[in-house]
Order: sequence, then structure tokens, then C-alpha cells
Amino acid sequence: MVCFKHFFMKFAKILLLSVPLLLVFFSSCDKINTFVGAIKHGNIKDTVLDMDTVVPLKRILLEDYTGHYCVNCPTATKLAQTLAGTYIGKLIVLGVHAGYNARLPVPDSGEFAADFRSTAGENWNIDFGINDIDPQGMVNRLTFNGKRVLSKDAWSNAVSGIISEEPAALMVMVNSYNASERTVTSTIYTQFLTALSGGYTLTVCIVEDSLISAQSNNNSIVGTVPVIHNYVFMDVLREAVNGSYGEALTNSVNTGTTYMGTYNISLKESWVPKNCSVLAFVSKSDDTKEIIQVLKKKVIPE
Repeated sequence: MVCFKHFFMKFAKILLLSVPLLLVFFSSCDKINTFVGAIKHGNIKDTVLDMDTVVPLKRILLEDYTGHYCVNCPTATKLAQTLAGTYIGKLIVLGVHAGYNARLPVPDSGEFAADFRSTAGENWNIDFGINDIDPQGMVNRLTFNGKRVLSKDAWSNAVSGIISEEPAALMVMVNSYNASERTVTSTIYTQFLTALSGGYTLTVCIVEDSLISAQSNNNSIVGTVPVIHNYVFMDVLREAVNGSYGEALTNSVNTGTTYMGTYNISLKESWVPKNCSVLAFVSKSDDTKEIIQVLKKKVIPE
């Protein structure tokens, strides 16, 4: 009787683990597989992932709104990169090319022919009211001194003010790249550490580094004036693959649940896979869109 009970419990355990995996398998033909369900925290330990071993770390997203016609933007981007170097592993920069300074001129764009705009970037630029005149950005989309959209001179204080806070959620990402099909399968796990109120969404993006094109510039310290002819663009938002504002992760936070979403993402021909990363963030579903956790990982694991 004891042996049968042990066998039954083991079989039930395996069956519970198989359900989410089967859901992913049978939906793998979709370009993007959306949130497939929740895995109870007790079961996740029996898979290749153990959330209990993940070191709690709060990461912050600095959105740098930019464009290759913005003469002040190289200075702002340099500042963002310096901050990321100061807070290694805790501050993630996202270069959002949008608005007037990222436009594609007509009819002849010359050395400024590259177009780094994205649907998500343009939507965020409008919805958050980004000013195209001066380099601006957001830090976790939070409000500081009554302002959510911050000039570059306010970034440092905003970041330092929240960098030491305890994380409200854990995120783990596992990427697998198929070179023949130019697709990356990204599985993202989220576990809330605090019983937060309200709903939360998961937004998944593709980011690319090492893009070379012309950039207007007025600061000789960061490059040639008035144009840096072979400027290296880093952290460039290519697109939000599950919509500009992602999709519902949960409407009611359960700290005893690990949420899992799997995405099959096709990379465009112009994107270089080795330079691409998947960036995902968890944010509030309400009008604030406040980001509580973010994670970035290379498409091709290093």
C-alpha cells in the first residue's frame, strides 16, 4: 500500500509538470506564444528552474528617448551608459528612437538613412508626452518631484534614489536560438515577493546593439561636430513583440505562484542575432505603467 501511494504521488507530480510544457509544445507554431498559465511554486523546484535559488535583485529601467537628428542626444546617451557602468547589473538602459528627431527624411536621407523607430517607441513617445526638443527619459516610469518624464540632468538623482530598494518581484529568463529559422524562444518566469495590489502586465522587447549610422552632435567631448559619421548605437529598441503595453500577467498578485510565459520571436533579416537581446519588464496595468522589475538577456547565450 505504501509503495502504491508513493507511485501515485510521483505520477501526479509528473502529470502536473507536463501540463504547461504540453501547452507550450502545441502552441509552438504561433509567432508569439502568450502567457500560458501559472505554475505552483512547489512544483517549479522539480524542473530545471528553482526560483528559491534566484538572488533577489531590483533592476531599474532607464528609457533614453533619442534620435539621430538630436544634437544633444549623444551627451545624454553617454550619461546613461555611465550610470549603467556605475550600477552594473542593476540599471538597464533602453534607447528609444522616436518622435521628430528620429524621423526618416524624404526624399533623400543620405547617411541618416537608418530608421531605428518602432511601433512601441512611437506609442510611448506620444502617450508619455516626450519633449522632442531636449533629451528626455523615464526611470521605471516613476514620478520624481512631480515629473515622470525627466531631463537628462535629473536621471542620476532619480536612479540613485531607488537603486537600493528591495525588489517586489523576481524574474528569470531562458532563451534558445534557432539559427536556421532565425527565431528565439524566450521563456520568462515571474514571481512576486510582495502581495502588491492591482493588476500587472509583462512586456517583452527585442533590443539590438552595435548599429552604426550617422548621429548629429554638438558636444566635441563625445564625438565630432556637427555629425558623428560612424556612431555606434547601443541598447536600441527594435520592437515590443507582445504589444506596446504587453499583456496581462495577473489581475491579482499571488506570492505563492510562479508565472510563466513563452514567446517564439522571429528576428527580422536586418537584425544581427548575436547583437540582439530580449528585454522584459513587469509593470502596473493602471495608468501609471510603473515598472517594478526588468530583465535583459542575450538572444544567443554567452
